[in-house]
Amino acid sequence: MKIYLTLIGMFLFLYQVQAQQELSIFKQGVQGCYSDYYIEFHNRGAAQPKDGEYEVVISVLYNNQSECYMGKVTVTGGKLTQPVYIQKTDGSFSTLKRMFNDFDQAWLAQQDPKTVFEVTDGMSALFVSQEQYRVRIFFPSLINTNSIQNKKAPPASEWIKKGN
Repeated sequence: MKIYLTLIGMFLFLYQVQAQQELSIFKQGVQGCYSDYYIEFHNRGAAQPKDGEYEVVISVLYNNQSECYMGKVTVTGGKLTQPVYIQKTDGSFSTLKRMFNDFDQAWLAQQDPKTVFEVTDGMSALFVSQEQYRVRIFFPSLINTNSIQNKKAPPASEWIKKGN
């Protein structure tokens, strides 16, 4: 029972850390492409990746700015495998070594090594490099195209007029 409660506690802690990271990004008012991609994937959800190579969008955040680049990655067992490739303007690809081999050690110590490379809702974790670049990989081919949004409630005054 203690092990079960400990595991639940660890999961909730890791989930809270991830949620706080996202909230922090939005509070900082990050400019650029990151917010648009994150909101779309968060709202729509996405399929789980099958093993194989994927064309991806690599979002890099630094100093409250974000830039998005085309890239490709290989997924094995639902997890990113290295190397991660970024596409150049001539169509060629090079490895994204600096950001994926040089993780911030404080950030890395807080991650679960079994799940840090998992793809969830068509997105990777938000990786942090030693230079404090934050990188997230989006999988556009996995996003749900026919998602249904939550219906918003009308204002209270509308319900009162109806006599409810």
